[in-house]
Amino acid sequence: MEESSNSPNIKQVDIERHVLRFQNLDQRESPYHPIDMSLERFERKRYAVLGRPAEQRGEATPLDNVEAFNITYLKVEPGKGLAPHGHQTPEAFIVMQGTWRITMGLNSEQETIMRPFDIISVPPNEMHGAEVIGEETGWLMTINAGHGGAKLFWPPNLLEELRAKGVEVSDVEIPGGSFKS
Repeated sequence: MEESSNSPNIKQVDIERHVLRFQNLDQRESPYHPIDMSLERFERKRYAVLGRPAEQRGEATPLDNVEAFNITYLKVEPGKGLAPHGHQTPEAFIVMQGTWRITMGLNSEQETIMRPFDIISVPPNEMHGAEVIGEETGWLMTINAGHGGAKLFWPPNLLEELRAKGVEVSDVEIPGGSFKS
């Protein structure tokens, strides 16, 4: 029995539209800054590399047309990271460069140390965070289920700290939307 193919038969000239070269990563820098980035210890660069997270605006490219998941690269300097947060979707972290402390739990009471090519899966609704603990810049690949970015929830102590610094926040942040009260 012969198998039929529904392949669109992409042309060589079109294949490059489906490629993102690491040297061109700056073209995918995300304008979205989660509220934790208002604090210096959580500063980082975010690159929306595959899929179309909610924060991404403008004309869609073939790299945006993945609907089951999205991939973001994070570039983080030593001593900085991602504040503990949660969302209703699963997430995976793959360390690309550096040494990272990955935490889980409302008060980050559980932790593991990860190095390049280590991977961790985070269950839905689990509070989790990450920090570069080595001396070199860290790169982390995050893979999120779905198309459009999940609502983020933050621990009360982080929200209190942000409010004390004059940042107007609500308990839930919607990527691409408003997080102000």
